[in-house]
This record gives sequence, structure tokens and C-alpha cells, in this order.
Amino acid sequence: MENENQKKFYKKVQLVTVDDSGKIIYSDANLFKWKEGESIYEAHPFFSIIDSLKDEDHAKEHEFTFPCVHLNEDDNSQRICDITFTICLGETNIVIFDYTQAYVELNKISQERNESIIKAQELEFTNRLLIEKENFKNDFIASINHELTTPLTSIKGFLELLEKTKLDYEQEELIKIIRTESDHLQNIFGDMFDISRIESGGFKLEKEPFDLKELFETIVNSNRGPIENQALDFITEIDGKLNTELVGDKTRLYQIISNLLNNALKYTDEGFIKFSIERLGGKNKRQQVAIVIEDSGIGISDEDKQAVFEPFSQLNPNIKGSGLGLNIVRSLVSLMDGEIDLDSKLGEGSKFTIRLGLKNASDENSEEEKGNYILPEGEKFRILIVENQLNTQYLILKILLAQGNFFVDAVSSAEAAIRAIENRNYQLIISDIKLEEMSGFQLAQRVRNHYGDKAIKDLPILGISALRAPNITNKAIASGMDAFLSKPFSEKQLLQKVNRLLYLGLSN
Repeated sequence: MENENQKKFYKKVQLVTVDDSGKIIYSDANLFKWKEGESIYEAHPFFSIIDSLKDEDHAKEHEFTFPCVHLNEDDNSQRICDITFTICLGETNIVIFDYTQAYVELNKISQERNESIIKAQELEFTNRLLIEKENFKNDFIASINHELTTPLTSIKGFLELLEKTKLDYEQEELIKIIRTESDHLQNIFGDMFDISRIESGGFKLEKEPFDLKELFETIVNSNRGPIENQALDFITEIDGKLNTELVGDKTRLYQIISNLLNNALKYTDEGFIKFSIERLGGKNKRQQVAIVIEDSGIGISDEDKQAVFEPFSQLNPNIKGSGLGLNIVRSLVSLMDGEIDLDSKLGEGSKFTIRLGLKNASDENSEEEKGNYILPEGEKFRILIVENQLNTQYLILKILLAQGNFFVDAVSSAEAAIRAIENRNYQLIISDIKLEEMSGFQLAQRVRNHYGDKAIKDLPILGISALRAPNITNKAIASGMDAFLSKPFSEKQLLQKVNRLLYLGLSN
């Protein structure tokens, strides 16, 4: 009798072993006719859960049991099974118990409930994996962006200094190539980081006063050369009815327009590129604006009009680019509560129209907002640089000393900076954020909170960093810094920040 019971039990059990790739390396085919060499994932979608069950600690065995799983047989009939997975080094052992008759007879309601539990567990595992993958991707991109931006700051800064020396024609051309490739590399990683921040919800738009006409002219001047060098007509128009004194994120608006112009240039071999800004209307404190980029390029088919806005999408793989530009444009326009339309036909060019509501700025722009900070002629200012990257330290040193009105000291740590300010009078500190032992934020807090001497306590501090963390400017200000500058920065950007802080220090 015992042997008969054993036989009945064995008829309801199947043993399967799969390797790390999901290939079946053993199956007794007692219930299901799965063959060795086949993939367990193709046997039933449920088995895709195996990847979710694998633990990082492969040296230990882990066992998971799932009740009431419906599995199809070759004749499309179903078995209701309990399945146990034993995860061990290099392979997964699966025990399948056929409880079809018991489940049907005992309780159909219980069966349905268990199925929902399984689905919830599957969903939980899947969601957890997706979250972990997304967090890993964002952390990886942020880390790579920081590690790349620091050397790029030195490369681009020293190129600026090198351009001011006496160069022959060949050297000038080589510098142009290095600058172009550096800008391209910076743009690719910048785009990737922007997308990562937007997807994670960590991207915030700035609100600052700016002149739309000035921004328009800056964009026109920076793009006219490349466009006209390609023998294209560059048509530009700005509506005279526009109120150009606005408040918004000037940098991101520049990025939107530049990406669209770069896209037009890549796909236009002859004809024209047109850039125009038009006032659509507005009332009270807001103004409706249309930004239009039109070209006579290859155009886009109806089937591809949505695809061009997807990340890493490129209609022509032979054209250089990351395929991220238009995706960022759409994301930024959405963050600005705007709309973007694409009107295009294959072989007849493209027209991108962006409609934005922009806030009008106050008519009373102070001298600070205009950025005219002229330091007294002949006066010398002593500045302390706190930077642990020697190349960046040397770059800032060279830029400041070349002006002729700065004395400059440089240290590599916050501790050395504290000793310096206690023994010498400075008018400004330029400090990196990411320092060893004590960060730039902590240094600023120490200066503001630990000294009674106003000459130290009120010392202006300019923070610099390649970090692109959300709201880093606000964090810098909250720590006690007076301003923040992202790497890589140009000589002009650095001097504007330095002159402003020194100018305001003289006014106080």
C-alpha cells in the first residue's frame, strides 16, 4: 500500500534544474514535457520570476515557495501547482507539485485569492528591481558626470588661456578641434544627466531676471558662424512688440533653442534655417511667446514624428549626435508648462513651434541685476582659493593673476583655509564643494558661525563644483555661501562672479 501511495505522490511531482541563463539542464518530465536544453522562460512566463529571486549573496541557498500557480500543458489544459525554487550557486532547482484536484475541490475562492497574492509578489519584485535599476542608473550618471566635468574644466580653461598666446595657423586649428570635441563630450554627458534628473523628479527650473532680446542676440551670434559656414541662409526675426524683460530659466531656454538649431543644422544641407520669436499676446504679469525654428532640410515622415522625441532616437545613424536633444527639448518645455508642435514633411523641411507663458520682470532693474560691477581702478584684492584639484586650482590662479588687480593664495583643504583666513586678511574665498574631511559647505558654515571678527565672519564666499545635485545652488546659499558657479566655467563667468562679490563687499 505504501508503494502505491509513493507512486501516486511521484506522479504529481516534477523536478527541474536550470542554470543561471535559464536553460534546463535536468527535467524528469513527470508532469510537463520540457526537454533539456530548452529555456525555462519559454515554458511559462511565470518562471521569469527566477531572476528577481536571485540574491546578491550567491554563497547561500535561498528557498521560495509559490502556491496555486496555473501552468499550461501541451494540450492547453491547465495544472494548478505549488512551485518551490531553491536558488544556489550556478543553478536553480525547481520542485513542482500538482495540486490541481485538491485546489479545485477545496475552495475556488481561496484559489483566486492565492493567484492575486502571486501577482502582487511578482509586481512587488518587478517594481523593486525597476526602482533599484533606476537609482543605480541615476547614481552612475551623476558620478560619471562629476568625474568628467572636473578634467573638462581644466581642459577648456587652459584652452582659453592658450588662445591668448601667440599661435601659428596650425596650432589655432588644432585648438578649435579640441574645443569642439570637448564641447561635444560635455554636451553628451550634460544631456544624459539632465534626462536622468528630469526622470527622477530632481530637476528644478531657476527663476531669474533676463533680457529676451539679449538672449536672442547671444543665440544668433553663437550659431551664425556654424550655419553660414555650411552655406545656409540664417534668417532671424524678433517681434518688436515683445516685452523682453522677463523672469525665468534663461539657461534652459538657451538650451531648448540651441538644441533645435543644432538639430536643424545637422539635417539641412542646403537652403535656410530660420529662428524667430513672436509675441502671441498676454495680460497682467505674463506674456505668451512663440519660438519657431524652421529649416529646409530632409524633413520627417508622419511615422517618425513621435519617435524623434524619444531618447537616443536618430533618424540617420550616420549623423553625429547622442539622440537626446529633442527629448530634452520636449521635457524642458513640459516643465515650463509650454507646448511644442512639429510640422514637417519628408523632403520638405521641418518647423518646430514652442509656445510658452513667460513672466514679465519688474521695470526697475537694479545695477546688480544688469551685472555691471566695475571695481575701483588701481585697488588690489586678496583672494583665497580652496580647491583640491591642482589643475583647477592652477587654472583659477592663472585667470585671476592675469587681471593685474588680485593677490591670490591657494590651499587644498578646508583646514588649511581656516588657518589662512585666521592669519591673513582676504576679500574673497573661492571654495570647491567637494573637499576631503570638511566640505565647502561646512567651511562656509564654520566661517559664518565661529568667528566674532566681522572681517572673517562676513567674508564673501563663492562656491564652485562639478556636482550637479538638485538645488545645489540653494544648498550653497543655505550653507552661508554668497554665490555658486558650476564647473566647467569660462573665464568670463568666473570673473563676473568674482567682480560682483567684491563690488558688493565694497558697497557694504
